[in-house]
Amino acid sequence: MLFLSCASLVCPVGYTAPSASAAMRAGIAAFTETCYRDAHGEPIIGAMVEALSAELRGRDRLIALIQLALDQIDPSLGDRLPWGQMPLILCSREVERPGARLAGIVPELCFPSEATFNGHRAAHLASGATSAIEAVTLARSYLAEHDVPACLILAADSLIDARVLQWLDSTHRLKTSGRTDGVIPGEAACLAVVSKAPISDDHVAVHGTGMATEPATILNEEPFRADGMKAALSEALREAGMAMHDVDFRLSDVAGESYAFEELVLAQARLMRKVRPSQPLWHPADCIGDCGAAAGLIQFAWAGQAFHRAYAPGPVAALHASSAFGPRAAAVVCAPGWTPA
Repeated sequence: MLFLSCASLVCPVGYTAPSASAAMRAGIAAFTETCYRDAHGEPIIGAMVEALSAELRGRDRLIALIQLALDQIDPSLGDRLPWGQMPLILCSREVERPGARLAGIVPELCFPSEATFNGHRAAHLASGATSAIEAVTLARSYLAEHDVPACLILAADSLIDARVLQWLDSTHRLKTSGRTDGVIPGEAACLAVVSKAPISDDHVAVHGTGMATEPATILNEEPFRADGMKAALSEALREAGMAMHDVDFRLSDVAGESYAFEELVLAQARLMRKVRPSQPLWHPADCIGDCGAAAGLIQFAWAGQAFHRAYAPGPVAALHASSAFGPRAAAVVCAPGWTPA
């Protein structure tokens, strides 16, 4: 079993994990008109981090976003972390998707301590939203095979980018005044610590993870049965020693497209073997839009806050992550101190 603690979260509705989670719980949205326009000349609605200047574009915007997240780390937690001894796993957008690149960005960042990440102590996963769960799996192997006390996972992305917005609009995936079935672009950066023992009160226990590939993506015309998400969820549940009906609530990176909602319903229906009263679904994108590669870690952060502040519907949560290019990922996390019956 692994333990994941959110060290920092910066998004359009908050600059800490507690404040962002409280805003998402309350349904507070941060949608506003951006300086970009769609193919019809209408302003594009997005969710932006107000602390960043609208003049920041591309790679400079991502660097500023990540640095803001690093600057917001709780000193009580940051002072206890062995910075120079932890491998860093960087999570970024898919290589197929347009946008700024994060390759080589680490030396440009200012960490709370004189930490160095190089060679075997650094990895870069360019898989979009699924990369966070993939990073947890990689961190597990680092902790098992190497003499390291913990691993850092840094996920950041911004869809507030002319190249991304043009791509979304041209593929008919951008929500506009004339297209309701689409995503609202957002941006966020999140830093998490994965360890063998809890390092904060608002951690989650990771009981299982799963990865798979969906052949029928939103970008093609293959018959859609949610095989990828079903396979990823099955693997995570099997690893956790649970069944779908044991899950009390779910979190997802669904960002407004009917395709994504249908996928979640199909995967749930194909795995559910017993009737249960309810299984609420939380989707942060309702408040902060599609945050790309950061969406996976945001789910871990919100689940941790829900467990810690006792408003979670139960002690077991299932997390879902997907990419427009096929990768699917799922994780089963539990409240601190809870063990399966």
